[in-house]
Amino acid sequence: MSARHTPSDNCLICRGEQEVVIGIEERGPHERMYDYKRVLFCAACDVGELRSFSYDDFVEFGEEDDVMVWSAVLVSSDVSRLRASFACTTPLDHQCKCAQHLRAYATGVRVDKTLLPEYGPDRHSPAGRSVVSVRVTDGLAEFC
Repeated sequence: MSARHTPSDNCLICRGEQEVVIGIEERGPHERMYDYKRVLFCAACDVGELRSFSYDDFVEFGEEDDVMVWSAVLVSSDVSRLRASFACTTPLDHQCKCAQHLRAYATGVRVDKTLLPEYGPDRHSPAGRSVVSVRVTDGLAEFC
């Protein structure tokens, strides 16, 4: 993966470093492909984020962007609920296939997230981003 395509988990508001709270899924990083879904938290802004990142160097010109980022805001109380109720002992393990990680993946894919440009001034704007919340169903945390 080139330096131009290095993903950033920086906060979309203050651009500071964010903590990875939950690693939902990850493929790669490989030289020409990298995808991940994770929950991030910025302590400085007191806001969380459900982020999906995709880098695909196999796309044809004009087909789609090679880098795409989808984002949804999580308020801090939902991040706290997620930390307290995530029913897996290894929440940062992107490769885990436990029931909790599978539920987080399934519900995280379905919720509405805003497609953000990877480059340019709109990349770091919280304006217009989707908002998701966390609930616990049958003992498992899920996004709604």
